[in-house]
Amino acid sequence: MNDAPIEKKVIIAGHVGSGKTTALQSIFGENMLSTDAKYSDALPSEKKKTTTVAMDYGVVTCPKTDYRLHLYAIPGQERFQFMWEILGKNTDGLVVLVDAKRPNPIAAIHLYLDKILPYLNRAVVVVALNKLSLDERDMLKMPPYLRHGDLRLRLTTTDAQDPEEVFALLRMLLDEMVLAVSLQS
Repeated sequence: MNDAPIEKKVIIAGHVGSGKTTALQSIFGENMLSTDAKYSDALPSEKKKTTTVAMDYGVVTCPKTDYRLHLYAIPGQERFQFMWEILGKNTDGLVVLVDAKRPNPIAAIHLYLDKILPYLNRAVVVVALNKLSLDERDMLKMPPYLRHGDLRLRLTTTDAQDPEEVFALLRMLLDEMVLAVSLQS
């Protein structure tokens, strides 16, 4: 390993309530930067009382690698899409979290990618279906990759509340980023 780590910028994106802040909280706890504010669009029946208005942020050094990931969870609400553009510059990796309980989650993935990808200079993308029970995951017949236009995106499931699963998701993204670099050389 080198003395200085290789710095990579990773955006965690997804619609409101997909688990972006939860994913960072699960690995950083109180040690993450958070810009949550009262969720003014919340319905009385919703559990979600706050929403990200700028970003959530944390840095993780990947064990047994030369990489340090700067993780930015961006707001899901379109009214904050100016942050997508600001934070999307020079992005190396993108994790798209999707609440798998949404109607037609695959269509939601494509709609979201259509909105977010124009703001990213370059990025390797991993899409993760969140909020599935272990039984639901076992029954899910899912290909390892998803096509979005000319892009080939890694597809998986995760539990944003479980730190081990979030780290596994980040390792998967890092593996895809390293593979992309090796294919370019």
